[in-house]
Amino acid sequence: MSELDLVNLLRKERKAAELLPLGPGFYKEVGEYLAELERDRTEVKDPYSVEAQIVEDELKAARGSIGRLIDLRIKKITKKVQRAGSASRDVAIKGMTPEEERIYRETLSALTAGREAILAQVNRLEASTTERALTPKRGITQEYALVILMESVPTFAGVDGRRYSLERGDLVMLPALHAKNLCNKNLARECKAGVIR
Repeated sequence: MSELDLVNLLRKERKAAELLPLGPGFYKEVGEYLAELERDRTEVKDPYSVEAQIVEDELKAARGSIGRLIDLRIKKITKKVQRAGSASRDVAIKGMTPEEERIYRETLSALTAGREAILAQVNRLEASTTERALTPKRGITQEYALVILMESVPTFAGVDGRRYSLERGDLVMLPALHAKNLCNKNLARECKAGVIR
């Protein structure tokens, strides 16, 4: 492995639409090469000599090339993940090293799980007939009303921050806003001084 090889590999990777195949031990080889350059740098007796400058430049160029190569390949892997995630299927992973395949699989798994969680929420909200949470205007104190439920209603979040699961026949104190809403929909009747309206 030489610095020139990394530069050429980076150039080829930039031109290719798909990932170029790399050997399974590619990144380990690069690590060994960089460690070798580090050793060479420490062995140079005069840190201001031409030899020291050459080794320093080679090390800097190699690190820069491998960093850009990794970023470029991860960008390509991310595009593959995006295609696989939106298509709800796996795409070919050829050309990936074992480390890159792990990135691909873990990213795809996270993307798929996240997508499913979002869709589950959307589908739950879409199918739900719950009363939407209403917020009172600022400065208005929370008032409550006593109601009796004429019909069961799905669980809903009240403006007071509580969750309400109400069944037919329940006698309950609700924020006035919700009580009025349920009464207007003939799902509940307001009770005042022991009288059901």
